[in-house]
Amino acid sequence: MQKAAEMVSRSLHVYNGISNLTAHYTQADSEELRDELLKPDKSSFAFDNYREEGRVIMDSLNGLVRDNPPQTKRLQDMQLLLNDLYKQLQDLDETDYEIDSTISQYREAQKSIISITLFQIRTIKNEMLVEEQKLMLKRQNSYDSSKSLAPIILLFLALFALLVFVLSFFRIYKNKLQIRQSENFLKSVLATTDNVVNYYTPIFDEEGAIIDFRIEFANACNRDYFGVEPDFMIGKTVLFIFPYLKDSVDFEKMKSSYLNNDKVKFESEFTANDSKMWFQSFITPLSGGILVTARNITHEEEAKSMQLRLRKRLESQNLQLLDGRALLANIFKSISHIVMHFKSVRNEEGKIIDFKILFVNDRITPITGHNPEEIKNKNVSEVYPDIFTSEVIGNLVDAIENKKPVTYNFPFNRNGNSHWFSATAIKLGDGVTITVRETTAEIDKANELLKLNEQLVIRNSILTDAESIAKIGSFSWYIESNTTEISDNFYRMLGHEPGEFESNLESFRNFVHPDDLELYDKKGEISIQGLVSDEFMYRVITKNGEIKFLNTNGQFIDKNGSKVMIGVVQDVTQTISDAEELRRSNLDLQQSNLELESFNRVASHDLQEPLRKIQLFISRIEDVDGAAFSEKGTTYFDKVKKAALRMQGLIQNLLAYSRIDSSKTDLDHIDLNDVLDKVQEDLATTINDTQAEITSENLPQIKGVFFQMEQLFANLIGNALKYKSNTEAPIIQLQSEKVAASELPDKSLGKSKFYYKITCTDNGIGFDSKYSDKIFEVFQRLHQKTEYSGTGIGLAICRKIVENHNGYIYATGKLGAGAQFVIFLPTK
Repeated sequence: MQKAAEMVSRSLHVYNGISNLTAHYTQADSEELRDELLKPDKSSFAFDNYREEGRVIMDSLNGLVRDNPPQTKRLQDMQLLLNDLYKQLQDLDETDYEIDSTISQYREAQKSIISITLFQIRTIKNEMLVEEQKLMLKRQNSYDSSKSLAPIILLFLALFALLVFVLSFFRIYKNKLQIRQSENFLKSVLATTDNVVNYYTPIFDEEGAIIDFRIEFANACNRDYFGVEPDFMIGKTVLFIFPYLKDSVDFEKMKSSYLNNDKVKFESEFTANDSKMWFQSFITPLSGGILVTARNITHEEEAKSMQLRLRKRLESQNLQLLDGRALLANIFKSISHIVMHFKSVRNEEGKIIDFKILFVNDRITPITGHNPEEIKNKNVSEVYPDIFTSEVIGNLVDAIENKKPVTYNFPFNRNGNSHWFSATAIKLGDGVTITVRETTAEIDKANELLKLNEQLVIRNSILTDAESIAKIGSFSWYIESNTTEISDNFYRMLGHEPGEFESNLESFRNFVHPDDLELYDKKGEISIQGLVSDEFMYRVITKNGEIKFLNTNGQFIDKNGSKVMIGVVQDVTQTISDAEELRRSNLDLQQSNLELESFNRVASHDLQEPLRKIQLFISRIEDVDGAAFSEKGTTYFDKVKKAALRMQGLIQNLLAYSRIDSSKTDLDHIDLNDVLDKVQEDLATTINDTQAEITSENLPQIKGVFFQMEQLFANLIGNALKYKSNTEAPIIQLQSEKVAASELPDKSLGKSKFYYKITCTDNGIGFDSKYSDKIFEVFQRLHQKTEYSGTGIGLAICRKIVENHNGYIYATGKLGAGAQFVIFLPTK
């Protein structure tokens, strides 16, 4: 439909061109043009203008009908006729009729020739009109046909857009829930962990050496162990919070970890509140800093010390137990295991039917409540009848008959609680020695480990979703076997489903862009030779032919005695595209700045120079002939002078507006009270003439550009004096207060925590509040120029100055009740 409309529009342009051509050659048939050419004091100026006009018309028509061969041919014939016409007219122009009057007969003959040429031109023009009428009818029909389909297509597109919107909304909402779940999970992990988790970024001196670290993150365990609030730590340096680390080995290990990009593990002792604590610290380089994870191992160290003391004591006891059976009894009493020895009781067929208790140590008492001496020499069926209804009795018989140790587990209820024990039965003579230990804690730990494994599965699922959201994939490269494992999202980044192709170096190399293969191979060789990995970027071609930019980074670890590179790959295609778009935007901005500089040059010289000449000649005319003007002429002359003055003010204001540099950085400390005094001094005459009263509170000191602040106050006070009430003298009040950034009308503009709110209030004619935004636009005026002078740029300059100082300005008003301008400027 748009193409058909353009063709109709082109036909209309052709009609206009033909009309202009008709008007052009018709002039050649007029006596006025011919007389103009035959004047005695004639000039070639009129003829040259006439011929140039024809050239412009023909060039326009040639451009419009360039895709229409018949019309192009007619225009070529038309051009030849026009050339003949110009020559015929020129012959008239070059004839000197004052030399020989008989030449007039030749003039009439020449006019007849011109008439014949004009007739031929009209004939071709009529043929062109007929052709364009046919084309217009055809193009109009095409346009009407296309237009009838437009509503249906628009309805279809609207429904399709609605469907896309709904699907996108639900997908975005689902992703948002997943991200929130992941964030909550990570926050809960950091909140519930017993480890200190801090993140530091290095601080360098002028020579590039690390002199300290800045604390960027600290979890709640810092409060529990060191008595320091995490919020207080953030932004401080490590040596400020932990001064004892200065010149310590631990601090050197932190620097070494960052500089060498290696993980570091060490143990350290810390004294707080007169008590010693031990920590096992893990330093991991991470994203331009180091992640410090410290685990409190105080209990382990104390347990080691206690274990050492117990070991020494046991060694001493062992030496004493070597003296005899008495010492052996003490050993059974000192160990934590239950030790029993049963003798087999067999029937006549030699089958074991019971056991006699020959020995049991004291550890049995806390478990069953039996005294070892009381149950000695009794049958097991009498003391522990329950084992004959369980698998225990079978295990004991099996150990004796098969002559091999048997290990088994069994439960035992004590005080209403179920406890688990592990027993080992070993044949000794015609009996069995049983060693029993409680395994309740071990089973509980095993169950806990099972739960941890389940949590690990959930965490891996969350990490998989996080990879998809962050557009990253992960890989493991086993150097010795030269095999790789890649994550599911890595497959998807290459346009494949997980496991769709065998993941090895050669198969992945097929995806690398041919122009980047040399870089990719070189980085691989360097990694293998030095076991180091540098971050680098390359391109890949996915399964569907899409080119993506991938950023790769990794590190080498030891896994089961083999070197393995663990790394991540991130899709940075959008980042590259955004950077290119930013570069183009910067180029456009540079072009705009060049145009603005060109405008400044024009406004400062090329526009003002003609205006100064106009004003100079106006002054001279008024001095020389002013007294001879009529009353009406005087009125017109005054309007000319006022228009010139308005033009001069407009150019100066435009120049001032364009010269307000928003990138200016040489800001000074300014006392706004001094600025106000300077403005009142400059406007003293107007203030006295209007009998204005200006009051102000103690205005603040800010960082800014003095002359811009002076222009801001001059424009605001000057407007209040210009638009004063007709019934009372102007009263202008300036007030100032310090407010929080939350009071800004637009919260997104806040770049400082606090602002100075400066209010300028007057009792003038005011304005309708619906124009509150319009008055700050360039050339916007609410009154006729005959009512109030001005260019409509003053308040636009005010807004640009305030924005240049990272501030905000708005206005309120009411007709007949004055206006109020509110300015927010950031504190120093």
